Amino acid sequence: MRKLLFLLLSLGLAFGQRVAVIGDWGQDTLGRAQVASLLRAEHARKPLAALFTAGDNFYPRGQVVERFLQELPPVPLYPAFGNHDAPHLEEQLQRFHLERPYYHVRLGAIEFLILYTEGDLRAQRAWLAQALSRAQAPWRVVVLHRPLYSSGLHGGSPGLRSLLEPLLRQHRVPLVLAGHDHHYERLQVGYTTHLVVGGGGASLYPTKPPSPYTRALVVAHHALFLEVEGESLLGYALDPGGQVLDRFVLKQDSP
Repeated sequence: MRKLLFLLLSLGLAFGQRVAVIGDWGQDTLGRAQVASLLRAEHARKPLAALFTAGDNFYPRGQVVERFLQELPPVPLYPAFGNHDAPHLEEQLQRFHLERPYYHVRLGAIEFLILYTEGDLRAQRAWLAQALSRAQAPWRVVVLHRPLYSSGLHGGSPGLRSLLEPLLRQHRVPLVLAGHDHHYERLQVGYTTHLVVGGGGASLYPTKPPSPYTRALVVAHHALFLEVEGESLLGYALDPGGQVLDRFVLKQDSP
């Protein structure tokens, strides 16, 4: 009976799965409250299977604020951790019942591989290589705090690009999610779509001129939603009013 229930749950996630992602969200601002309200409304409209973060969960030094968590929809929360989380990383790991700040989660048709950009990335690269080689899900999504590519004031990390891009190309990873810069941006670099989703609630700031890889760029608070539809992965970013800032579709047979 337990095996049957697990199979039914897996099939349900595979064909009706929707998750949300927020980054740089844990600051006591009107924007954070508005994004939390958006997430609750979207969950009520069409249930979310889970919520992921791209780091900077609690400003300014990573101390957990339960009120912020209580304002999110009641779904499993899988965080990445950023530079603002680092001073109280152990507290957050305990709160989210994690042994270490990098891990993987499979939800139906998507396997999420979460990295910790403030830690030993060479050791994590070896872990990521093994995890990607073993991943069986149709979709693999890498989540981390600092972006490989960004038109924001922080910008993309050359070190991360040199370390991780060979793996992304080798395993044809379709999607990478990051925060750190406080805006929304979609960039296309070869086979991989890179998203900056740092508008989860912290104060916004302007960007530099768009990168040649940029396909969409908006300075606004937002949440990202990912939805599996057959053999496609639909992504869309909504502002707190529910307006679509960007929409894209990834297909498994894309070149």
